Amino acid sequence: MRLKANLLTIVTLFVATAMVAISCEKDDVGVIPNAKEIECSAGDRPTISFSAGGDWSLSSDAVWCQFITSGGELQEMSGPAGSHTITLKITDDNNGTNWSTANITMKMGANRGIIATIKRHPSELYMRLYDVTDTPKKEIELAYIDWIPFRLEANFRFAATSIPEWVEIGYKDENGDMYTDHSIAGVPGEQTEAYARIVNNGERERYKIEVEDGYVITFSDESGDNTFEFPIIYKGMGSDKISFEGPTSQTYGWEVSLDGTKFRQTNSIDGTTVTFDNELEFSIAAQDDSYKVIRIDQNIERGIPSHKIFQEDGSHCWIGCKRKEGDQSLLSITIEQSETVRHGIVMVVPMAIWNKIRGDIGSFIFDTDDSSGVELPVIHEDYQQYVIMEFSQHNFEQSEYEGMYIYHSITALEIYAAPYTNTAVMEQYGVGEGMAYQCDFVNSVEGKRPGIIIDPRTEGWTTPNYEGGNATAEVFYKGEKLKLSEGEYYIGENKDEILALHLWGPNAGFTENVYIVFKVGGVARKLLVVTPPAK
Repeated sequence: MRLKANLLTIVTLFVATAMVAISCEKDDVGVIPNAKEIECSAGDRPTISFSAGGDWSLSSDAVWCQFITSGGELQEMSGPAGSHTITLKITDDNNGTNWSTANITMKMGANRGIIATIKRHPSELYMRLYDVTDTPKKEIELAYIDWIPFRLEANFRFAATSIPEWVEIGYKDENGDMYTDHSIAGVPGEQTEAYARIVNNGERERYKIEVEDGYVITFSDESGDNTFEFPIIYKGMGSDKISFEGPTSQTYGWEVSLDGTKFRQTNSIDGTTVTFDNELEFSIAAQDDSYKVIRIDQNIERGIPSHKIFQEDGSHCWIGCKRKEGDQSLLSITIEQSETVRHGIVMVVPMAIWNKIRGDIGSFIFDTDDSSGVELPVIHEDYQQYVIMEFSQHNFEQSEYEGMYIYHSITALEIYAAPYTNTAVMEQYGVGEGMAYQCDFVNSVEGKRPGIIIDPRTEGWTTPNYEGGNATAEVFYKGEKLKLSEGEYYIGENKDEILALHLWGPNAGFTENVYIVFKVGGVARKLLVVTPPAK
């Protein structure tokens, strides 16, 4: 009986031991490997290695994370017990600007658990620059006056966070009209078209901007964590461009005193007058400060202008021009002293234009205006933009009743009245010293009958006095007094509605001097000697 009891005990222990062993074996079959974390990017092929005690299956909960198998790329797969290395395919499906997560879950027997967490990097942010032909560019180019278009493309919402204040950005609406702003913004997947140019200030546009100068436009995503920079370049205003800024906004109508020490100009709109001493200074904006000065002596003879051109580096001219030492963009104009009325024009031209016209300047810059019936040389409309100053030099000290104002009846250009000093003639017509003047009569014009219009600038010689018989004029030719009824002259108002004498002359033309005596109250006040036309 004792033997049987011992045997029973041994059998019981064996069975229990076997059951424990079987139980442990079943537990090993169902153990899920510890979870791992793997970082990767779209396009990567990460692997997962594990050992399994039994049959297993894997599944991915993200479409962008698949298992590479002999049967293709799958979202689920299975395999037998043993050691395995599984390769994953990471695609860019639904890849945004944030991290993406995929869980790899294993099922083995009755157990289930995550064995790997795959963290996919955010989509790589990109920003691309193109010209309007969609050619890739590396820099944003600025224009001078016009605009240079460019296009931006990004896979994120962006905005410019830094634009230099001297860069102007433009946009066109659906009608093609340009409007300006100081910002650029865009959305993913769409091209943003904008235009750029430099803000001119008379200085910065004169010089090129290279990549090495370090100027950029900076863009950022919405978070501000990612920035992109594009260099700014500027090829310059071009050798065919120029701009200038003078003492006033007006180019024409300058006056210079006979001694050359005073410059003045009267505003054509409000009538105000500004005065400058000794010189006028102009700021010239040209590519790399390369420009040429052209000075023109405008001689008006018998009411018809002619011109003599002086180059900057040519022979001496009474119109002085000097560039400031150390700053070639600053140009000062001075005028030499004179005893007679003179007229002048100053032009500045960019180098490309200078190289074009330098061989025959006059034929390029002058045109012919025959609208008055007389062919007159004038600055060609294409070259008027280069005129910085047009002026006349005359006596500032002359009162309103000194001298005479005479002009061509067709061209309306002034004819200079010079002092006349023949005492015998002055005594003959009853005028004293400083009361006589001389001018030239105009030449004939085919199909027209030109003359001169004379304002004697004499106190009391006015329209009311003339109508009352107190202001008169006597015209003598070849010793005889001409008559109003002959049509050789008449008295009426001039273009400024001031009483004037209009002298036409006989159809055959004057061949000798004409003497005109202006009287007030029967007393001779002034004498004008008119020389005959040139032959």
